[in-house]
Amino acid sequence: MQNKDRNKSETFCVLPWIHTATYTDGTALLCCVAQPDSGLNLNHNTINEVKNSEYFKKARLSLLNGEKFQGCSVCWREESVGVKSHRMNENHLWDLLLTKEFVDELVQNTHDDGTIENELYTLDFRLGNTCNLACVMCRPTDSSKWFNEAKKLANELETNAKWDWKHKSQLDITKFEWYKRKEFLEDFYESCGSMRLMIFAGGEPLLIKEHKEIIKEMVKRGYAKNIQVNYHTNGTIYDTELMELWKHFKKVELFISIDGIDKVTEYVRYPSKFSIIEKNLRMYDDNSSENMSFKILYTVQALNIFYLPEFADWLEQQNYKKIIVHRKHDPIFHTGVLWGPNYLSTKILPQKVKDHITKKLTDYVEAKKDTLNVSNFLQMVNLMNSEDNSSFLDQFDEYLIKMDLYRNLNHKETFKELLQLWHEY
Repeated sequence: MQNKDRNKSETFCVLPWIHTATYTDGTALLCCVAQPDSGLNLNHNTINEVKNSEYFKKARLSLLNGEKFQGCSVCWREESVGVKSHRMNENHLWDLLLTKEFVDELVQNTHDDGTIENELYTLDFRLGNTCNLACVMCRPTDSSKWFNEAKKLANELETNAKWDWKHKSQLDITKFEWYKRKEFLEDFYESCGSMRLMIFAGGEPLLIKEHKEIIKEMVKRGYAKNIQVNYHTNGTIYDTELMELWKHFKKVELFISIDGIDKVTEYVRYPSKFSIIEKNLRMYDDNSSENMSFKILYTVQALNIFYLPEFADWLEQQNYKKIIVHRKHDPIFHTGVLWGPNYLSTKILPQKVKDHITKKLTDYVEAKKDTLNVSNFLQMVNLMNSEDNSSFLDQFDEYLIKMDLYRNLNHKETFKELLQLWHEY
């Protein structure tokens, strides 16, 4: 039975009505930042089974009733400290893409038990954990390049700096190959008729050969012209064949993750080379077709929040034609929040260091207010100051010492401007 009197509540999120995402092992999620507690997995469930599962139905009803659904805790945490959450961004996006009236109709057509009859309009697939980087904040389940170091960490870390996922070095690799299953692919292509937006992440999706085969098949079947595809990529790969295939899609947007300039991003996103990333950015900017656009993502953590102004200055100086278009209401680049591991969060910084960073970023925003939109820096400042987690500093120190040893790096030299603040106070 449908309830035609339903209204969207203050906790409403459109995604459970139009979307599903996956984790790298095929676990089905409400979205890319939702908790992986659904019990659903594309290794054995179909997309339609996920869509009207008990978990998704419960989520819809909770969000309609003004409840903060437990699987959405990341958004509730972000909103509690004034950060514009994924939920808020997606509600705005889909009101524009589908219209508010259409979204209202989806809500009105929801059955009393949370069942929906509409097709999904967007999917977000993390195609396994194959990756060429082992980012300092990452884990084996997100990057295959983490396996060997994770085994060492499990045995050698003395504090609680193992992080819930970091030490899971014994993994069933077959679970990460769900996207290769014939049954899944047939189910996916049947879902493409109504698709408006397809998101690919990983691992590193541009490394995964099956991803390219999926793109070719979407072009072959005539779906591409109606679909926007978005990517989360690390900027280390430029694929000329994909550049040609992407021309067939309605729109293509690359979210390129870079967490600093030069040695900063090379440490955080080890073993990337900044010179290669710069070269690829220039090729994307020079050779992209009219249907392509780009966003730069900077994941803010304890190691790199200090360097936000330097990165903004560098990006502005590149004079890109397409990667950065200075629009009045858009930030020069997008800042993301690192929620784990705890010992790399900005919240661990000593208060005197936080005070210095707060002044540096606040002054920068004020100085640039007429030329660059960097107001999102203030959200990162508020988050940093929202909690004192300096008790994690021992774990921070031990973990980075191990990283330096394994990787022949020197975090004290790489981040010396930041770490000198410790000694000044």
